[in-house]
Amino acid sequence: MLRFPCMKIIRAWVGIVLSLLVVSCGMLNKKTAKEEKPFGETGIPRELRANPEVDAAPGAGGGLAASEISVALANHPSEEDIVWTDPDNMDANIPELQKLLTAPQRDVWQKSEAETKRIAIREGKCVLIWFTDSVRSPVCKILSEELFGKQEFGEWAKEHLVRMIVDQSALMARGEKYDTEVVTQKYVEQMKKRYKALGTPTVIMLSPKGEVLAKYRGFKKGQGEFFWGQIKYSAGVGESEYQTWMSKLEKQGYRRWTDKQNRLVVARLLSYNKGTLVMVEPDGNRFRTDEGKLSEQDRDWIKAEKKKRGIE
Repeated sequence: MLRFPCMKIIRAWVGIVLSLLVVSCGMLNKKTAKEEKPFGETGIPRELRANPEVDAAPGAGGGLAASEISVALANHPSEEDIVWTDPDNMDANIPELQKLLTAPQRDVWQKSEAETKRIAIREGKCVLIWFTDSVRSPVCKILSEELFGKQEFGEWAKEHLVRMIVDQSALMARGEKYDTEVVTQKYVEQMKKRYKALGTPTVIMLSPKGEVLAKYRGFKKGQGEFFWGQIKYSAGVGESEYQTWMSKLEKQGYRRWTDKQNRLVVARLLSYNKGTLVMVEPDGNRFRTDEGKLSEQDRDWIKAEKKKRGIE
């Protein structure tokens, strides 16, 4: 006759197994509860919160493809150049649009990459970045004499480009609390590494949305007109791509806004409350403005949107 194990032993083992399962489930539930909203109410990681283009999942609601997301992140401005706010409380600590648009008259050659790209998006212009050594490079001086310093080029560039200079010889003023020379050298090296600018002169052409269109290294005397032709071609390609890109942005809720001084900004409306608008630009820069400061066309648009929603 076969003898079965004592029932007491079986019950003991069953009890141990059940106890372990209960403990494991409890720990899992605690972990799940803790990780349920690891990024706050929005569910968006902080490093992505300020970039509407990568907030959506690839292929969903106008989101970018995985390859496009990597490009968007690579072109995303550094944190120090973005007005970061808490997206769970977007009305807090947001600057006025007028403060962003009433900066002193800008130089012909910009020095801030983030501001340069922001202007390019707003105005739909390509970016020309000139890596130079204005003091020590004779070739850079020739390029300036034959092209960049000429009035004809300047007039054309004003209409079609946002120009930026990264000068190995110059110092960028960053305020009294900074060691200007150290900060500048670090900035120049970062820019050279980012755009793989080996030697001077190197000229990089970017589309209005920040993608590299062309890279020109070196310059030969007597080729000013030819070089200008190459730049014109790249600018034409970038302007064409901008129109396509703007169509995509419009599907995501972006539009061109103008104020009473006819200054332009491309942004998406985030919230509206009693005449106060909170908006975000494609690079994540958030700002607020008053309905009364906008152009008549924009006020009419807001009026039509309010009517659709039954808002008085």
